[in-house]
Amino acid sequence: MERDGKPFRLMRYVIRVDNEHEVRLHNVVTGQLVILDQNEAEMLGRLPLQYCPQMEQLVDDHFLVADDYDEHQQVVNIRSILRKLDAAKPKGNFRHYIILPTTACNARCYYCFEHGVKTVTMTKDTADKVTRFIANNSQDHKKISIMWFGGEPTVAANRIDQISAGLQDREIPFQSTMVSNAYLFDEEMVTKAKTLWNLQRIQISVDGMEDHYNEIKSFVNAGDNPFERVMRNIGLLLDAEIQVDLRMNYDLNNHMDFNTLLDYAKKRFGNNRKLQVYAYPVIGEYPDKSGELLHGNDEWREHRTVELNEKARESGLFSPKRELPYLHYTGCGADDDNSITINAQGLLVECPEHFDETQTVGNLSDGITNVNLIQEWKKIADHEKCSKCVFFPRCVRLVNCSAGDKCYFQDRNRQYYDTIRSYSAISGIQIEKEEAIS
Repeated sequence: MERDGKPFRLMRYVIRVDNEHEVRLHNVVTGQLVILDQNEAEMLGRLPLQYCPQMEQLVDDHFLVADDYDEHQQVVNIRSILRKLDAAKPKGNFRHYIILPTTACNARCYYCFEHGVKTVTMTKDTADKVTRFIANNSQDHKKISIMWFGGEPTVAANRIDQISAGLQDREIPFQSTMVSNAYLFDEEMVTKAKTLWNLQRIQISVDGMEDHYNEIKSFVNAGDNPFERVMRNIGLLLDAEIQVDLRMNYDLNNHMDFNTLLDYAKKRFGNNRKLQVYAYPVIGEYPDKSGELLHGNDEWREHRTVELNEKARESGLFSPKRELPYLHYTGCGADDDNSITINAQGLLVECPEHFDETQTVGNLSDGITNVNLIQEWKKIADHEKCSKCVFFPRCVRLVNCSAGDKCYFQDRNRQYYDTIRSYSAISGIQIEKEEAIS
């Protein structure tokens, strides 16, 4: 890079954190963290500046860039190269499976993305084919992971039993997670979850305290108090040493319940290391039963997410992984060649939220048959407002993703700042690189 005579500035994707008597810079493209001495920190206040030897290391490591440097295009180019290199690798077996044993659900949440979806439950024959498909794609006997999704997956618990037993009979090592409302659990199902399903973690959605929860969930044929029943089941899961992530989906009408939920969880479950409680905004603009839109505007949601989860951290019920952000070129399982979703009909799709016939990329008998659609799912969206965000290199948004250009990661981004601030390193310019420091 030509340096003489050029003004240099801080790269757009560098996070600055002033920490007591020092300044820390973290480069989200490279994943590097530097701690500046007093002279170097003072120089930042005078940028842009003509190149001088004092800048050398910061320029070499792309913390400072020439004023005309296009870092956004560079990230786009790097991602394109990494994806091409990835595509050129020999394709191996799948490592992660998302399985929908059913699209049926015993709850009627107003914000569910599956409104209007045809109810399909996996047949016994299809479940057998699922087991064979996984076995055929697990020839190296490395451990695989399964996420049970739905609908409500426990509505088809017999299919989860069948697939899990089939994998154990074939001596295929696996562990599983689940997204569930947990209403149908009882002592027997929890035992199966631990011993047969190899369930390690379960995400359970709640909608506030008892009144809001029961109203929003609107369980079908509920013969008891659903809130109390689910809380009992959470206790059973925790007693079985299964990690429970209790996620409160909040909107304008129920967000005030979160502090009460924290107090309730603390009293009922104590300081259980297997329990996490956190808040997440309702995604999408779905009217409630009275026709109101309760999702709130972007500014309200951004503020509220950070505020509520800060309360969860203070209570000791939320301890998210501490990590330093760095460049990603894949977003989720939908654009990851190591992951595949199997819907209740036994069709292969890329995303568990887009699982109808139009999204089919293959089937259990023939494997992948629609490579073109797989490539469509790998297209990265380039929203203008995202390109200006300091976390752009870390956050991969897909063109086909239903989340669009809305950002739901304000609290995660806040945690990055906290990690940078607390990360221990030696004085002076020290280069550190970590993917996760948990």
